[in-house]
Amino acid sequence: MNNEKVMASEIADGETFVVAGIEFIKFSEKDGKFVAVAKKSLGDKAFDNNSNDFSKSSLHKYLKKDILPKIEAEVGAENVLEFDTDLYSLDGHRKYGMMKSKISLPTFDFYRENREAFDKHHLNDRWWLSTPNGDKYYVVSVAPSGCVDYDISGYYYGGVRPFLLFSSSIFVSREA
Repeated sequence: MNNEKVMASEIADGETFVVAGIEFIKFSEKDGKFVAVAKKSLGDKAFDNNSNDFSKSSLHKYLKKDILPKIEAEVGAENVLEFDTDLYSLDGHRKYGMMKSKISLPTFDFYRENREAFDKHHLNDRWWLSTPNGDKYYVVSVAPSGCVDYDISGYYYGGVRPFLLFSSSIFVSREA
C-alpha cells in the first residue's frame, strides 16, 4: 500500500482519493475547489426520528460533530469550504429552503447530474440523499440498483455518504 500524498488538483474528476480514512470520489473541480462524495457508506443510520429536514436532522448533527472534525484535522479547517445545500423537495416544496454547511449529503439533483459517474464506482448499497419528499417523514434514497426511491426517516437505516467542498490545494492519499 502506497500512502504517498499528492495535491488534490492532480486527481482527475471521477477518480478517488482518501482523507481521514474515508475514500472519496472527486467531482467538478473548478476555480480552485472541488466537490467530493464518500465512495463507501460510513454505515447505516436513521436520518432522523421526527423530520425529513436535513438541516435539523440527527444525521446532519452526526456528520458535523463526528466526521467533519476528523476531516478538518487532516486537511485544515480552512480547506473544507462552506457551501449551500438546496433542500428543494422531490415533490416540489420549497419550505425547507437552503442550508449552509461544510458537510452534507448529496442532493437528488446532484445525484441525477452525476449518475453515470456514480455508476462507474458500483455503489451497491442503499444510501440517503439530503432531499426530502412528501410529508415530513419521507426522504429520498438511492437503491443498490442506482434507482431513486424514498424511505421513512426514522424507521429505515440508510447508508451515509458525506458530501463536501474542498480547496484543490489540499494534499490527499491515493489509497486507504
